[in-house]
Amino acid sequence: MEVSGSERPVAPAQRAGAPAGEQWRTAFYISLAAVIASILALLVVLVARINSGGGGGRVQFALTGSPSPTVATAAANGTATPVPGRATVEPPTPASTAARDLVVACGDILAPVDKQHVLARDCAPSDLQLLPVAVSAGGDQLLRAEAAAALIDMVAAAAKGGIAVFAISSYRSYDQQVTTFQQNVDSGGLAYAERTSARAGHSEHQLGTTTDLTSASAHFGLEGFAGTAEAMWVSDNSWKYGFIVSYPAGSEAVTGYAYEPWHVRYVGKDVARMVHDSGLTLHEYLLRR
Repeated sequence: MEVSGSERPVAPAQRAGAPAGEQWRTAFYISLAAVIASILALLVVLVARINSGGGGGRVQFALTGSPSPTVATAAANGTATPVPGRATVEPPTPASTAARDLVVACGDILAPVDKQHVLARDCAPSDLQLLPVAVSAGGDQLLRAEAAAALIDMVAAAAKGGIAVFAISSYRSYDQQVTTFQQNVDSGGLAYAERTSARAGHSEHQLGTTTDLTSASAHFGLEGFAGTAEAMWVSDNSWKYGFIVSYPAGSEAVTGYAYEPWHVRYVGKDVARMVHDSGLTLHEYLLRR
């Protein structure tokens, strides 16, 4: 039976003469429900604010509270490649960085490639060739023809002095550098990655004239190369064969990268000699051309 407006039941606490204890309990439950509703509303606002934060190095979460794997590909294309099962950190790209980046010519072996000068995503040298197994470690290594010939000469000269060095990481495409940078973020954090690895498009490896060197005394790795007889030989002699150590000791404030005695870039014998004689880093020399 439908109840008319005047005949609807009245809550017990509203009835005249309802017991005081019953009125207190009803008011308490109403207040408690209001507090809980306010807390839930606040949580929804906070979660929404986290999810709307975008990049900036923040980890994003879905409303369910589970990690949302949102990152990390090249800042240049603004896309994100999910990594199943974990949240990843998207390296922030300040707006000012994009504004000052200068695209350099893909085929220019003297193009400055650093944190302000970038290679196009599709930049890939046309004369890449496979290095001989005798001068390689860690799988197939590719360099441009001129750089490959110079490296073979340098390795042969080093061997005559009892020094054995091998190329361990040479040409990398833009997309390979996306992965390399993310691996450094994963292993050491964003600040570590920024010091030890270039963002995609900003890596000298994409030129096809750059390689990382290793040796048996470094256990065919990179970090162990510093301080070895092989590293000393490369520092003293690589310029004679057209190579320059791009990130020498004590130059991080200039180059933006930590000391890497294994990272050499081919620029030709004449230019390498001039860089060596100038006392400048390769970074500084190329910017003064």
